[in-house]
Amino acid sequence: MDGNNRETAAPEIRGGEHPETRELIQVERLTKKFDKLTVLDDISVSFREHEVVSVIGPSGGGKSTFLRCLNLLEKPTSGRILVDGVNICEKDADINRHRQKMGMVFQQFNLFNNMNVMRNMTAAPVKIKKMPREEAEARAEQLLRRVGLLEKASSYPSSLSGGQKQRIAIVRALMMDPEVMLFDEPTSALDPEMIGEVLDVMKALAGTGMTMIVVTHEMRFAQEVSTRTLFLDGGRVEEDKPSRELFSNPESPRLISFLNKVL
Repeated sequence: MDGNNRETAAPEIRGGEHPETRELIQVERLTKKFDKLTVLDDISVSFREHEVVSVIGPSGGGKSTFLRCLNLLEKPTSGRILVDGVNICEKDADINRHRQKMGMVFQQFNLFNNMNVMRNMTAAPVKIKKMPREEAEARAEQLLRRVGLLEKASSYPSSLSGGQKQRIAIVRALMMDPEVMLFDEPTSALDPEMIGEVLDVMKALAGTGMTMIVVTHEMRFAQEVSTRTLFLDGGRVEEDKPSRELFSNPESPRLISFLNKVL
């Protein structure tokens, strides 16, 4: 996955290729308030299996809060979030079980600095999923090889570049065999020359059919890789369309203004 070959590495992932897919996540009238500030305002949207959905919009528009609500890192003020038909906002919902279905990659990597790469990758599947350590290490080696970092298995995070840390964070999330991967601006903390290597891993992951919801400022990724793109502004979904249509034919004045600034 060569970061210098980004454009040729991108697979074609478009809506309509998986007509029999099921809805994995349904969001119904989601509202999130911090005191008197409404950050998410009555959002209803669904995500289907094998979709790659980018969430774009201005800073402060609610994108990261929306993503964090999907696995209850932020608890909604009202509304429902159904994962495989189960409302995870109910008090008796087993949120830890449902979180295992959602891998999450953060802006700041969130690796354990006191563990080497192999331990970072195997700790959760061994402890939470009771995977035999030998099996977990074999799986970790396979994933590290896929992202070109097998030689870093015994290294500690402090010795890695930002791009390497983020690639490790992605494959660490994959160790739990999630049904959907959530990405919260995964390239925003990276130097420009490191962005490509992380986007290449994400493009390759999309090519496997993984369901992905990506909060991003990388408009090329949204255009070239995403099945759909949501434009979130002021806590509302202003537009939700197939990516090519959204970028080629924006309708809302706010989206038109936004794209004029970022493209």
